[in-house]
Order: sequence, then C-alpha cells, then structure tokens
Amino acid sequence: MNTMNESESAAVAPGTLNSPSVDLRGASLRQKGLWTLFVMVVYCVVMTLVITMERSYLLDSVAQLESIYKQEENQIALNMSVSRAILVVNENYFSADLDGAARVLVLELEAVLAGLTRLQPFYPLVVDDVTALQGDVSQLLAQPSRAAIAEVRANFHRLVIDLDAVTHDIGNQKQHLLENYRTSFTRLSYEWFGFGILGIAMLGGLMMGFFRRLARDIEHVRSRAGEIVDGYRGEPLEITRHDEMGALMEAVNNMQSDLRERESLLEVGRQQQFHKEKMAAVGTLAAAVAHEINNPMSAIVGVAEAMEVESQTHRCQMHNTPCQPALILEQARRVITITRQIGDFSVPQSQTPELLDLNGLLRSTCNFVTFDRRFRRVELCIELDPELPAVFGVADHLTQVAMNLLINSVDALHERHDPPPKISISSGVRGEMVVFEVADNGAGIAPELLDRVFVEYFTTKAPGKGTGLGLAVCRRLVSDGGGSISIASVLGVGTTVTVMLPLTNAAQ
Repeated sequence: MNTMNESESAAVAPGTLNSPSVDLRGASLRQKGLWTLFVMVVYCVVMTLVITMERSYLLDSVAQLESIYKQEENQIALNMSVSRAILVVNENYFSADLDGAARVLVLELEAVLAGLTRLQPFYPLVVDDVTALQGDVSQLLAQPSRAAIAEVRANFHRLVIDLDAVTHDIGNQKQHLLENYRTSFTRLSYEWFGFGILGIAMLGGLMMGFFRRLARDIEHVRSRAGEIVDGYRGEPLEITRHDEMGALMEAVNNMQSDLRERESLLEVGRQQQFHKEKMAAVGTLAAAVAHEINNPMSAIVGVAEAMEVESQTHRCQMHNTPCQPALILEQARRVITITRQIGDFSVPQSQTPELLDLNGLLRSTCNFVTFDRRFRRVELCIELDPELPAVFGVADHLTQVAMNLLINSVDALHERHDPPPKISISSGVRGEMVVFEVADNGAGIAPELLDRVFVEYFTTKAPGKGTGLGLAVCRRLVSDGGGSISIASVLGVGTTVTVMLPLTNAAQ
C-alpha cells in the first residue's frame, strides 16, 4: 500500500507520477486522487492541443482547396474567353473592314486581359503574355492591319501554351492538397482513437492497479486482525504504504503490541499469583509436615542425647562396639533444620519494596531448589560477597527471579556430562549497583537468538519444556524494581545471566 508502489506506479504514465521530483509513497489517498486528477487533466490538455493542431492543419488544407477551386474557376473562365477570342481572331483575320475587326478584337483582348490580371498574382509566367496582349491592343487601336491581327493570333497561341501549364499546375496543387487533406483526416481519426484507447488504458490501469493493491492490503489487514483475535503475537504487519491504509496497518500493529503488552502483564500477574499460591501451599504443607515430624524428632533427639551421655561412660549392653548416638543426633537435627528452612522460605513475603539481605535470599532459594531432583547431579557453587550491602526491592520478586534463573540453568545442563554440570551463583557490587550472576556450563545460546531470549513466548527449550515467559517475567520484575538484566552466552560453553539491582528505591 508501498508508496503508490509496485502495481500503482506501474499503471501511471511514464515520466509523470514516477518522476524523481514527485514521490507519492507518503501521500494520502486524497493526495493520490488529486494527483491522478491532475495527470488526467494534463493528459486531456495535451490531447486537446494535439487535436487542435491537427484540426487547424485540416482547416488550412480546406482553405487552400477553396482557393485552388476559385483559381480553377477563374482558369476555366479565362480558357473560355481565350477560346472565344481565338475564334473571333480567326473570323476577322480576312475581314475587309479592318477597323471594325480591330474594334471587335480589342473587346475580346480586354476580356482576356481582365482574366489574366486576376491570375497574374498566382502565376507570374503570364506577365509576358499580359504585356504582349496589351501591346496588341495598342497596335490595333493605333493602326489596324492584318499583320497586327496575325501578331494577336500568335500571342494567343503562346498564351494557350502558358495557360495549359497553369492548368496542369492547378491540377497538381489540387491533387496534392486533396492527398494532404485525406492524410490529415486519417491521422486525426487515428489520434482520436489512439488518445481514447490510451486514456481508457491509462485510467483503467491506474484504477485497477490502485484498487487491486488497496484490496490486497485491506485483505492483509483483515487477515492479520483475525489472526490477532485468534492469538497471533508474531512479527508485526509490514507497512508497505504511508497513506490512510498505512495508518490502519500501523494501528493494527499497535493493537497487536498493546495486546501483547497487556497479555504479558496479565501473565506476569498470573505467574506472580501462582508463585504466591504455590509458596502458600508449600508453606502450609511444610508447616503441617514440620509439626508432625518435629514431635517424633524431638523424642528421637532426646533419646539420642541420653544415649550419648551413657555411651561416654558405658558400652552398649547389646553390642560389643560403642554406640553412635552422635550420628543419630546429627541427622535428627539436620531434619529439623530442613523443615525450618522450608517453613521460613514458604512464609508469605511482603509485596512492598524494602531493604533486603540479598545473600540470605539467594541462599534460601538455593537451599529450596536443591530439593528438586534435577539438581542432584549438578554441582551448585555459591560465591556470595560477605560484605554485600542491602538492596531495595520486593523479596518475593527477587526470589522468583533467582528461582527462574536457576531452573533455566539446570534445564540447560540436561545433557551435559563432560565437563561435569555446574551452576555458579555469585553476588557483588559494581558502582552504585548490587549485582548477582547465575552462570552455567550448559549448551549455551546461538548468537542470533540472544536478542530474542527476553521476548514473550520465545524459548530455546524443546516443545513442552517451557512457555517462553520465564526470562520475560524476570526482566519485567527486575525493571519494575529499577534494575536491569542481561545475558551473555557462548554456544557449547555456557550462559551467564547478570542482574543489577539498585541500592536505593530507584523505581519510585
């Protein structure tokens, strides 16, 4: 919708809308309509000028034909006068009354001279004939004689030859003008027909190209809108034009972006709510289990303490070797510690940003995830800065971020055997920010995919292994707290995720 683009520009007359000085790619439909109207007006003006010139040439040919016809009429009349004069000369050549014959001949000569005078401006070759006949008139008036009459007859014979040449020339001119007239008329007819066909083709092609492309773009927009309603959240619609249809395409893309943003917010809220509910359920279960376990474990601890006291002075009566109550006591206390850690981790956290002990939060998260059987074959290396200052944030959010990153790392180590799978979690200070990193020596991420790992619903895991929301949720939670998160990875070597958190309430 490119821009008249593609089919629109192809349908426009060459050198008009496609000229470098006229770029309609950013024009509105109204502007394109005005330009189309302007092109058609220019086309009509050019057609009118050409037709007017041809018509003017045709009218000029008609005027010349009329002039030739008038000359031909005068020539015919002159030929008749000359023929009659020759007859009169021949009749009076042997007349006995020379004076009377001279007067008759003078009248005929004057009639012929009148016709020659009208023909003289167009054919200068009769000038000599006019001069000769005028001399004959003077001679007949001054001194009539047979010699003068004979001279008149001789001059008439020369005049007849000249008039034959004039008649032939008039015929040639008339034939030439008639051919020009027919040629002009035929050309004018062809021009009318050609301009009509060209106008229909140009306007029809322009309209067909424009409306075909408009219909195609409308179909693309309609199809994409339906796909968005059905859940499509992929690449935005390509904007191929910059008019009202382009604005509609951009609006559809904005709608898709807004829907993705809203769904992302809803998914983050759902994930957070699910995390809270899960932690609450784990806490309730842990409290109940801890209560049930702690009662018998307290009795076991008491018995083990009594056995330890007795074993320090006596040997067990049932065995020949010293009893080992310390081992029983150690394991019983370990069970009590684990149940207390589960209970502490599962206590609902405040959703209000506050100063937090990041190291303690990371330790408790690591202790909690180690109960996942996937971590049994993985070396978990914890390297926390003992002098790490408190950070400002929401404990539940940071717990969720750390847990998501640890689970992503252990998933990346699924097929790692050599070297042995390892996850490192560390903390420290960089400038005015507190940093913690989660690194693994897993499969890594291809460079062309690094820019997309934080995009919602994008995942490098196998189908059914992930939703593609973990890192997107992490980025949103960290960004809401005024921090930042980044990822670095080398394919086949491993991945490191860096989270930077503010020391103060930067989000407010």
